[in-house]
Amino acid sequence: MTYILRAGVFSIRYENGFLRHISYGDLEVVRMIYMALRDQNWTTYEPIIENEKVDQQHDSFTIHYDCYHEMAGKRIFQWHVTITGSADSVIAFEIQGEALADILKNRAGICVLHPIDSTAGQPCELIHTNGDRIKKSFPVFISCENPFKNLKAFRWRCQHEWFALRFEGDAFETEDQRNWSDHSYKTFCTPLDKPFPVQLLAGDTVNQKVIFQAESDLLPIVADKTKAIEIIALEQKSRLPYIGVAASTETEALSEENIQSLHDLKLNHYRIEVQPSQPSWESKFTTDCEHAQVLKLPLEIALHVSDLTELTRFYETFTRIKPEVQRIILLSVNQPSTDQSLLDKIESFRKLLPLLQIGAGTDHNFRELNCNRFQADPLDFISYSIDPQEHATDDLTIIENIHAQADTVRSAREIYGESKAIHISSVTLKRRFNPAATDSKDKILSNEKKADPRLQTPFAAAFTLGSIKSLSISDARSATLYQTIGKQGVISESGQKYPVYHVLKEILSAAKPIVVHTLSSQPLVCDALLLSDGRSFKLILVNYSTSVQRVMFTRDHYTLEPLEIRAVDIG
Repeated sequence: MTYILRAGVFSIRYENGFLRHISYGDLEVVRMIYMALRDQNWTTYEPIIENEKVDQQHDSFTIHYDCYHEMAGKRIFQWHVTITGSADSVIAFEIQGEALADILKNRAGICVLHPIDSTAGQPCELIHTNGDRIKKSFPVFISCENPFKNLKAFRWRCQHEWFALRFEGDAFETEDQRNWSDHSYKTFCTPLDKPFPVQLLAGDTVNQKVIFQAESDLLPIVADKTKAIEIIALEQKSRLPYIGVAASTETEALSEENIQSLHDLKLNHYRIEVQPSQPSWESKFTTDCEHAQVLKLPLEIALHVSDLTELTRFYETFTRIKPEVQRIILLSVNQPSTDQSLLDKIESFRKLLPLLQIGAGTDHNFRELNCNRFQADPLDFISYSIDPQEHATDDLTIIENIHAQADTVRSAREIYGESKAIHISSVTLKRRFNPAATDSKDKILSNEKKADPRLQTPFAAAFTLGSIKSLSISDARSATLYQTIGKQGVISESGQKYPVYHVLKEILSAAKPIVVHTLSSQPLVCDALLLSDGRSFKLILVNYSTSVQRVMFTRDHYTLEPLEIRAVDIG
């Protein structure tokens, strides 16, 4: 159940044991306060809540609950949580945890998320555990290094007001979660310079408390909750990214019905994986090329190699098959990003394939690109992947994280140059790999672990529309979305077209390659993609919420059902 609470001048959303969207009027000051238990591979255990009691007053609240985590059906850790919000605008989040079994953990404790839009570039002051005070500011472009460390308290400015956090029970530090396409900075415990994973023994305890408050007297603000959400067209324009899809990793079958459905999408490319060091790679490559020919789509080849010998092996097979190729993403086997030693030899490879676009980057998220940089002058483009569930899996977090995708593109261009094209390959609902896993065997995920059943629902269609908008307004050159067939695809093996298929068709069949930038008054509730061919417009509205919403664009009003996507031709 979701509660809208108040603590003095602050409004707070309470949901599933966590505080979200702590706001002063329309200003979001804190995105979330919560606690997390993460295993040795950074997988977050789901909390199971019991004995929840919410005492809600008009300007204060008290919450108590117990929760636990399970592994293989056995309780392994439990928490008792007390959350208070007082009439004088002070919020406290306190946890008492106990291990019920011997487990390995990388993190156990409280995290605080800071929203990007109201904090990026804003000044702050760090209060270290030794009492030192350091003045800094939140990073604008995505920071590879954790910008704030060894914290016992922290104060920062949002717009014209100052706010503060105090931490008890551990030292805290802050990371830029946009590295993993989360739209937030995260202040967390325990500092990463301490060794992990840590062995917790049954009976070990974790006790922490975080206190949040404003530093000045704020006047109460009453928001107008009856006002329609407004979509405003801006002067900026971008080009719609080229949209492609990846080959299925679940089936090699392509029925005539599915082929026709994929034709109808008017996609721009078809991504395949090629790794010359693997057995039978040539047979798979041949099959993939045949599928691309049937689909009448040029290839985007993710070429995974270790050295020049494997590049030569690929070229020999390539010249024999002669597929239609749009671009090659050069990736290093078992490396977080393309190795510089491979890029140093790229000119000899380019001479063999002079007409192709050749790029490099990572098959993982932006973090691996940001923290493992290379010299990119000889490349045509930079590539990396995006998924919205590196840290949390709930629907609201996924929608919040849409907006970080644009930040990754801008930051990639800041690193590698304004003229360097940015390609996102691939965008998926769940991650395809776990490069941070402590155990190397856990870095490769099964198809089952990569599949999210929400991909087959209207929710995924809503996320996809938002993702394409975010990548469009940041001038990403292309995006590869999901797969063709299966639980990770846009169509089922039996030919059922998922909602995400229909939203892609709506966008790509419009033949309007210009994206007019728009601004939503409540972007986490409703948004829009405005397409144009220079003469007329197509407005595609999306309701991210599970309730009916009223939306206004220019003088027109629309009522959107939960998770509805509606296309409107204008002019």
